[in-house]
Amino acid sequence: MKRSERGQSEVIGVVLLLGITIAAVTVTVATGSAALGLVTDEARSASVENGMSQLSSQSSLVALGGTDARRFDLGSVDGGQLRLDEEAGRVEVRIENGTDTITTYNGSIGTLEYVGDRRNVAMQGGGVWAMEGGRGRMISPPEYHYRGETLTFPIVRLIGDESSPTSGTGIVRRTANDPGAVTETANPLRNGTVVVEVESEYYEGWYDFFTRRADGTVTKDDANQTTTARLVVPEEVSFDRTLAVSEADGYSHSGNKNNELSEGDYVEGESFPSPGSLIADQIAAAADDNDNGTETCVTASGFNGCGTVGSGTVGSGVYYFGGDAEVIGDLTFNTTDGDIVVAVDGDFDIGDNDITVEDGRNNVTYYINGSLDLQGSPTVSVDSASRNVFYVNGGFLDGSAGDGNPTIEAIVYAPNANVVTNGNPTLRGAFVTKSLSTGGNAKVQYDESLRGLEIRITGGSGQNPITYLHVSENVVEVDFDR
Repeated sequence: MKRSERGQSEVIGVVLLLGITIAAVTVTVATGSAALGLVTDEARSASVENGMSQLSSQSSLVALGGTDARRFDLGSVDGGQLRLDEEAGRVEVRIENGTDTITTYNGSIGTLEYVGDRRNVAMQGGGVWAMEGGRGRMISPPEYHYRGETLTFPIVRLIGDESSPTSGTGIVRRTANDPGAVTETANPLRNGTVVVEVESEYYEGWYDFFTRRADGTVTKDDANQTTTARLVVPEEVSFDRTLAVSEADGYSHSGNKNNELSEGDYVEGESFPSPGSLIADQIAAAADDNDNGTETCVTASGFNGCGTVGSGTVGSGVYYFGGDAEVIGDLTFNTTDGDIVVAVDGDFDIGDNDITVEDGRNNVTYYINGSLDLQGSPTVSVDSASRNVFYVNGGFLDGSAGDGNPTIEAIVYAPNANVVTNGNPTLRGAFVTKSLSTGGNAKVQYDESLRGLEIRITGGSGQNPITYLHVSENVVEVDFDR
């Protein structure tokens, strides 16, 4: 290689080395700047989260009358933008009962939001929320309290004169509420479903809160940014009449006129809650914990040879059947030591076999997720019908033969059943069905011991009961320093 060529190579090498060094420095500076920006934004957002949580506590204290006003400091807000939007976020509380709806509250609740580069932090409804990566989450819970069967929801609504404040400090104070904002609710609630619906950019955070800490059935609608929680009002069903049917003109009798019910003995056209959720809940509980193994005559498919009168072959406990169940041979229940529960996840066929409830003052309760059938001339007997209760999700007497004379002494709650009796059954107690048509010498008789008795129909799993509802609007003004 010539000397001149060697000199050129040295120059080119130096240039390449300088280029590589400059590129490396540039990448390092850019990466470091991005990392520094990320760390800075995280630090600012964390500081604002802490400030928002403190402001939320102060706002709740002011809103609920603990004090008239409090100063607040959100910390440094230089790296983002504060926004106060009185219309952002909406809460609706309503009571649904069939086709009727009573709206207790429906209004905007306002949102104070810090918009950062990567994360937004907001105070809304008494809670603090964050938005990152397009998904909302809860930082601190709102003022929403469900205890026992009581929901207390003091809705905190934010207002303020500045929509884009530049300062993170100021005063939060209580202001006059709109007296017409909340429709008073008569407690205790009698029936229906309490629905709490939140429309918010942070709806996913509300969804997580309702799911984990507020109970009830919870759903979300991504398209409308809405979260909905439902709490079922348990309904009291009374038994002051022999028969109640939900269909208008749902009772008819074409047989012996002496056996026809008088108008005061039955009621038509009343709505009754379905027992489906209650039955499903009881079946699930029985599947997890039952006493099937304590009685040798209890099999996987029903009761077989459990009729030794006097010894109480089937004693107190819970008996579970995961499908259709039947009674083979007479069956005797002894309730001396406590109640008896029979949970059937299917049809329950008594056949032509007697069932006797003997001894004790406790009850036998059936939860049947299918139909209740009898054939022939069996007798289901008890000293008081109130001690023998059937919750039936399907039909009643669907499979009964036409020439039998069955007798059943009980409360039968089967509001989904269209009952057409065959033969000459005697129904003694109180009965709730969709419709009832009797003929021949069929009798429907009232048990006077039921007068004044009520049973409670509640929801099953995920349908938590609510009896008392307390909703209030509490307006808080956020006044920023200028």
